[in-house]
Amino acid sequence: MTTQNQLWFNPEQSLTYAELCNTLYERELARLASSPPEQLPFLPRRLKSLPFYVREAATLILQYPSPLTLDSQNACWLHSQSKQCPVPHVDESESIFSYYSKSAKLGLLVPVYVQPQGAQQQGLQQILLDSIDEIDREGQRLHCNEHGWFALAGWPQEPDNQNKLLLKPSKAVLTAVCCGHQWRNGERKTPRLLSLREMLLASRLNWQNFAKPHASRANDLRPGRVK
Repeated sequence: MTTQNQLWFNPEQSLTYAELCNTLYERELARLASSPPEQLPFLPRRLKSLPFYVREAATLILQYPSPLTLDSQNACWLHSQSKQCPVPHVDESESIFSYYSKSAKLGLLVPVYVQPQGAQQQGLQQILLDSIDEIDREGQRLHCNEHGWFALAGWPQEPDNQNKLLLKPSKAVLTAVCCGHQWRNGERKTPRLLSLREMLLASRLNWQNFAKPHASRANDLRPGRVK
């Protein structure tokens, strides 16, 4: 059955749309199937809304093409991986502060550098995409929907996110984000597949101006935080 989202697609785009929807749906169902027991009460609501979010992600991916290569069968973007994680090797807090002082707004897409802790993940470097859902101008800090509070200069502000750093968007950083690139001990590792939430966020990136992401009908898959 043709959906409203497909009405403006040409035949090639319609095939790509169908492939994206099928893959994203299967991937998210597998993720939901492994939900911890405390999340099971929320499962019916998430399953009910899943088709909408899948269709929205597929539509945005086609509506706002990126400079990356789209693999619609695997619902991922492809690009050559840099030898090292593109996290700053010098203190760029002044540049990061300048960017977020000017550009921070609710819904802005932001990259967060993460070095997971624990024996099995020791040394694994990733950059993940998040969105701003609260801004404290007086305290010169902002809150990311998933990764918590950061100073406008990028430094973590919570006990639970001390292994994270808010980065300034760049093409190199966001290429790594969208392609799921990761590194360990200075070596490239197999890219990971992005979750549906991450695909929804990444599909809204405006590669011409990262401070002005594209609009979406879908809210973040995580609830916003209100003081």
